[in-house]
Formats: sequence, C-alpha cells, structure tokens
Amino acid sequence: MKTFFCKASWVINFLLLLMFAGVLAGCVGNYGTIRTNTALLEQYKGGALPDNYNYYYCGRSSIPYAVVGIDNTYGFSDRFWFKIESKEEVYKKIANLSDLHRDAIRLYTSDILDTQGQKLGIWFSFYSYSPVLVDHETRTVEVYSPYKPNEDRHGF
Repeated sequence: MKTFFCKASWVINFLLLLMFAGVLAGCVGNYGTIRTNTALLEQYKGGALPDNYNYYYCGRSSIPYAVVGIDNTYGFSDRFWFKIESKEEVYKKIANLSDLHRDAIRLYTSDILDTQGQKLGIWFSFYSYSPVLVDHETRTVEVYSPYKPNEDRHGF
C-alpha cells in the first residue's frame, strides 16, 4: 500500500508541474510592453506626431483615460477604444486627458513595443501602464483600458 501511495504522489506532483509550466508559457508569449519615451511629449507639443499611425482613445470623449497611436500596418482590437478620425482630434484628445487617478502627477508618453522590442505605437495617459497583447500571426495589437475604478478608492 505504501508503494502505491508514493507512486500516486509522484504522478500528482508531475501533473501539477506540467499544469504550472503550461500556464506560465501561456502568459509569457504574446505580451508587449509600454516603455517611457519623453521625446513624444516634444513631438506632441510641436505638432509632429507620426502620420502613419491610427489613433484611438478610451474613456469618455471629452475626458479620455488614454490615447494610443498604432502603426497602420497592424490591426487594432478596439473593444475598449474609439477611433479618432482626424489629426486635429488626436491633439484635442491628448490635451483633454484626465487626471482622474489621485496619485497621477504627470502625463506619461511611451512607446508601445512588441515581444521583441519592435515599436508598434505610442501611448499618452496619466496612467503609466496597461497590458498589451500582440498577435504576430494576424498582426493585431490589443491594449487594455488603463482605468481601474477600484484604484481610486483610498481608505476603503
């Protein structure tokens, strides 16, 4: 009976290790990143944002949480985002970015990078980060909304 218990324990541990490795591999694969690029603020101020990007905002139309520009050779999963149709509107949306997060002290300007560090777009927000998913097969980028309503509840 003791031998059977040891073998069953070994099999269970091995299966748990395989499940953990599978979950870890699934999480690592397609995540891009947002890396600070302070030169983007100067490009914005000088009216020189890239023309080869499609621009989107998330949040309210008059007070967005973030504005992103995505290289037009990539598709964009816009389930949380709204496309900005004109370059003039892009500058207005960035100017109207909201500081809803109590601890935000500055506008973050960043590059959106894929898993290999290739630049796919740009980020403007008072939030410093949001998850980015990149599907290289379909050449699609997905950026989640940075707003988390429960973060603003200090003291609760």
